Amino acid sequence: MRHDTEFAVRYLTEDPVPIRDIIASLQGADTAIREAGRLLPLLVDGVKVEKVEIKVREVAQESPLRELFVIGLFVAFQEQLEEEVPQLITDATGVVIPDRFDTVVTVLTLIVVFYGAGALKDLVFGRGGDGAAKAQLDGLIAEIAPQIGKTENQIRDVLDERYSERTLWRRLANGTSRFFAPSKQQKSAPIEVNGRVIDHQTVQDVPAEYLVDDASEENPSRFFRDAKIELRAEDKDHTGRGWAAIVRAVSEDRIRMKLMEEVSAADLWGKDVITGDISVIYDKIGADMVPKEVHLHNVRGSAE
Repeated sequence: MRHDTEFAVRYLTEDPVPIRDIIASLQGADTAIREAGRLLPLLVDGVKVEKVEIKVREVAQESPLRELFVIGLFVAFQEQLEEEVPQLITDATGVVIPDRFDTVVTVLTLIVVFYGAGALKDLVFGRGGDGAAKAQLDGLIAEIAPQIGKTENQIRDVLDERYSERTLWRRLANGTSRFFAPSKQQKSAPIEVNGRVIDHQTVQDVPAEYLVDDASEENPSRFFRDAKIELRAEDKDHTGRGWAAIVRAVSEDRIRMKLMEEVSAADLWGKDVITGDISVIYDKIGADMVPKEVHLHNVRGSAE
């Protein structure tokens, strides 16, 4: 049988969204939806997803950015389902309660997004097990567990096993980064997915755009817009030892900082906290990405 469900995303941005970010968000949503389709038979006993079709019905670029997808799931059921099969399926003939199935698809897609957020934080910071995004993931797992007849631990085990392969894990992180791209470029604007709000704090907790670099690249980099940069006493009154700063969106540690041509040392002297656009240069150490150096492109003002 085929089941169609709508997946509507609203990025509550104040300004028009550049085409590149719209394309990225569409790609990110596509990744998450397809992964949800792959996870469904692993989580719902007796269900087989034969094919997933994703069509974009509408993209409205004016603020707020709106994207509407139609997900076509071609689903098959076992002829004889045991009594333990969850209430998602009403009887052994494979009849599905439509609104409940739509909810499961929505929640499962968001679980993919926020599991990917944890992978993204691991890639960027070396840790992904805390924060607002993790709390969102925990809440979604708790919500879906009784609907699909699985414990929360069973769901986590399925996720961990599915994304244990490093390449797939990185692809998931990349997809999550693309999904959040429009909001991250506009001060972590909230997002609505089928009426569910992902608030500013949660969006802010997801690292800004981070695309997994080619393994051959020795010094991958990542761009941050309007980053908050903390200057300690030994840095703000520069005495020739070289600049350093703390950018908490990147690391809690002081990192060496270079001033690009557009920036003068006078822009930093005497200030404790500034905002500006930066590029972070990373070292590849094994499978980890360690921030090595910050390049400050401009100073927008004091963040004190």
